[in-house]
Amino acid sequence: MADHAATHPSGGHSHTGRYAIVWIALLAFTLLTYGLSRLHIPGGWGVVVALAIASAKGGLVALFFMHLWEQAGAQRLVLATSLVFVALLVGLTLLDNATRFPLANPPGAAGALPAAGTEGPTYAPPPFAPGERR
Repeated sequence: MADHAATHPSGGHSHTGRYAIVWIALLAFTLLTYGLSRLHIPGGWGVVVALAIASAKGGLVALFFMHLWEQAGAQRLVLATSLVFVALLVGLTLLDNATRFPLANPPGAAGALPAAGTEGPTYAPPPFAPGERR
């Protein structure tokens, strides 16, 4: 225990170097996010890449600044459970949007009917009787 107290005056270890490396990594991921936002990745891949970078940044913050790297047991179980529920909520939201019929999606979105005046099937709303409430 004497050797441990001798390494740092307060009795703990200094993690300044580790924090500096994590901070530089977070800055690099932030610059990468900004750079990729200027590229306009086609399709839905832009969202996938942005979520992957955000997940990496969140993981670094949780592991090192929230000290989960040094913890064991219940804290890691709570983190894993939280990540499972976030993935479940995001996945269910994406599945819900994927199963929508075309009229529920905004015009111009993938799977939606073409906007008025463009080529493709035309859509006319059903006629309503005068005075009928919608």
